[in-house]
Amino acid sequence: MPFARSKRVSNSSRARRLSARRALAFGLVLASAGCARYGQQPRNLDRGLFNPEKATAAEEYEGQKGGLAPDHDPRSICPPPGTPNFILPGPTRKSGSKRDMTMRYSIGDRFNIAVPGMEDFTGDYVIGPNGRVILPFAGEVSAIGTTNSELQKRVEDSYIKAGIFRRDGLRLAVRPVQYAPVNVYVQGAVFGPGRSVINNLKDSDKTDKYMTKFGDAPLDRFVPSGLHSAGGVRPDADVSRITLIRGSMKLELDWRGAFTGEDVDDVALIEGDRLVVPESPCYQSGLVRPSQITPPGIRVFSSNLTQPAQNNAGSAITKDSNSMPYGSRFLQALIISNCVGGARASNAERHAVLISRNPKSQQTEVVQRSIEELVRSADRDSINPQLMPDDSVACYDSKTTDFREVMSTISGTFINATSIHGYRKW
Repeated sequence: MPFARSKRVSNSSRARRLSARRALAFGLVLASAGCARYGQQPRNLDRGLFNPEKATAAEEYEGQKGGLAPDHDPRSICPPPGTPNFILPGPTRKSGSKRDMTMRYSIGDRFNIAVPGMEDFTGDYVIGPNGRVILPFAGEVSAIGTTNSELQKRVEDSYIKAGIFRRDGLRLAVRPVQYAPVNVYVQGAVFGPGRSVINNLKDSDKTDKYMTKFGDAPLDRFVPSGLHSAGGVRPDADVSRITLIRGSMKLELDWRGAFTGEDVDDVALIEGDRLVVPESPCYQSGLVRPSQITPPGIRVFSSNLTQPAQNNAGSAITKDSNSMPYGSRFLQALIISNCVGGARASNAERHAVLISRNPKSQQTEVVQRSIEELVRSADRDSINPQLMPDDSVACYDSKTTDFREVMSTISGTFINATSIHGYRKW
């Protein structure tokens, strides 16, 4: 019997050692698989990326495969990555600017007609959806696109033509009361092309307190509000040749002054106006900052579910996203995501990825960077992309931390295996 008990103990030891070896082998397989994949650059569809700072490392990984020849690549006429405050030169500006601050009536606008001693004709009027206004005993008159003096002339002519007043005895005044919201269409190199409403009114703006006054200054019914409502212009926009289309009229506007401090071409907008922003061949870093025609800030999604933070709450990452000023760079997003710093031995080799949707190709691009390289390189701006709206960043651990996690997994597997064996024996 003692011999039989000793044999059972020996078999139990061998089983534990076998389980430990299996766990170790499994862990080594995991470790080797992780090391084999570690450091590979994510691949994108083409070399000509929207942001040149993204293309620097990706081109080296691609080995210059495919793509356009250098002399046919639009970027060959553009500045190198990291060039600060670059804006493409535009056409030579002629004397003056196309600034027209005169308001023109549009659908929903309210104005007042005053005829002394004639209460039936005096009152407030609203321009209907068809762009016309109904006058008492004089039918309808077209009002959309007219200035205040032009509308007054049309009202006078309508009453005289209807035989209600004589020209030599008519005293009439037209005065604006409130300019309404208008729909404008924006297309081209903007972040959110489409139809949008500008000059939105608050409920408090529609009370009797505001309706009894005359005159209005709708500063949100001009060109910058239209561009801003479409998400703002992209870094590849040609802001020197923005086209305003109103019916058969086309007007070319230069808005480089929004970034240089020079004159700009501004026009009051009406219902149905269309703004077309052409693309330029270059990425212009000088356009990537808050302005009247660019986003004031951007939303950036972050993930740091690894060391040194164990969860998003621990890394001070908000529930959904972070808000950052437009013009912020990849490294700044890593700082706010708590991906930079910590122990050198375990964190110096950390990597991060930037996930961005290319607004030109509508393709998702993923770019990997060494966090330590971004921090320590003197030419970091050449590989440190500027962030675009709704970009995402994620952080990955170093080899040291990966190995520690693997060993922790092996240890846990070994403990579980011995515990299960002990339970079976009991």
